[in-house]
Amino acid sequence: MRRRDLLLGAGATIISGRASAAQDTFPDRPITITNGYGPGGSTDIAARLMIEQMPPNLGGNARLVVENRAGASGTLASAWMTRQPPDGYSLLISESSSFAIWPSMHESGTPYRPLQDFTWIAAICTAPMVLLVKPDFPARNASEAFEVLRSDRSAQLDYSSSGAGSIPHIAAEMLKYALGKGALSRNIPYRGGAAAVLSIAKGETAWGVASLGSAAGQMQGDLVRPLAVTGATRFPAFPDVPTFAEVGLRDMEIDIFYLLSGPAGLPPEIYARLNRASVAALTHPQTRERFLGAGMQAWNAENTPESARRIVEAELARFRSIGERTGIKITGG
Repeated sequence: MRRRDLLLGAGATIISGRASAAQDTFPDRPITITNGYGPGGSTDIAARLMIEQMPPNLGGNARLVVENRAGASGTLASAWMTRQPPDGYSLLISESSSFAIWPSMHESGTPYRPLQDFTWIAAICTAPMVLLVKPDFPARNASEAFEVLRSDRSAQLDYSSSGAGSIPHIAAEMLKYALGKGALSRNIPYRGGAAAVLSIAKGETAWGVASLGSAAGQMQGDLVRPLAVTGATRFPAFPDVPTFAEVGLRDMEIDIFYLLSGPAGLPPEIYARLNRASVAALTHPQTRERFLGAGMQAWNAENTPESARRIVEAELARFRSIGERTGIKITGG
């Protein structure tokens, strides 16, 4: 063997040894979990609830912090994450908007590929969405609201969303599609679910579809009126709010998925450790109770990196099909 080959082989051994040592000491500095929305929205809440019980399962000195990088329905944060080193210290909590809706429904796609550019670690939770109206909206229930939105008045009734192309925006457009050509309300996008719900409470917008996680606080304070949820069943914390199926719109059954990921190339030993810590946190009784109170359900089915990746595949296919069926597309951004 030539001397050059020996040197190259020795260099490879040293690099491998350093990588192994880094994995053995992981984590030895704070882990940052980024979300693509502003403070107070459902994605931000999910991230903060999840990390409460993770440190004991990662090591005695583990520390996790949440960072908000709002913009373009979570896609700016997703694109940013693909440029971070795959060392386990930069993670992303994302929801269906950024990993499924924009990649499958935006006219130009996204600068990242959901299945190739991320290491999917775990499912965190799901949440239904809820149709909300302002306190003085001229309807007492969902059926009456549908009649208002089908009428000529709908053109004067703006609706809010957590951003153009967000899953609440798509759900509102699906509702308009289901109600027919008379539903002409205009979308007013906000930088996150909390701001979108607040706009309804203040009467700046007349109605909207929001994650139940973003709306729960305003609903509990009777600052907005919930009329229907997109889940398959009524949500346990709000049993008086019917499902869309109960009021005649079965095609509005849509849950939001929240997933934890890192950049592509995350070492298996690290993402396996992060998966175990996530699952342990989500099965903690106090954590599950807090998710429920916040309008979300901690994930309680199979939860491995492989099963998380399958959720991404299924959501991409689902929203691609919705776009083909309804003609709804995302433009600009």
